[in-house]
Amino acid sequence: MLKNQSALQNSTAYYFNRSKDTNKENESTVITLFARLTRELTWDDGFDTYKKIETFWVDIEDIEMEEATEKMKSLPNCMQYYKISEKVFHDLYQLSKNCPKELYYVTPFHQESFREKFIT
Repeated sequence: MLKNQSALQNSTAYYFNRSKDTNKENESTVITLFARLTRELTWDDGFDTYKKIETFWVDIEDIEMEEATEKMKSLPNCMQYYKISEKVFHDLYQLSKNCPKELYYVTPFHQESFREKFIT
């Protein structure tokens, strides 16, 4: 890693990812919920482009289908990616400290988004 990273830094991007997947484990069905907040730093030294991804918060939870709420069950089985502003990132980070489980259900104001469906 370069020692003078801050002088060469070109861009900072903020991301929020969340997913839900349903799996069979030992004759029971389990829902897995996942959410993560990351910051991506990209810089160039004139020859190469470098990227560093910093995770600020991450949570994963497995719930037996019988114990899952209707809200959990109704989430789509996929990974959702959101590129968000720094302000939205900080707001979501504060929410992660106070109500972390709510981040499984949040659709943030975003600049870009895409969804990857899981293969079933």
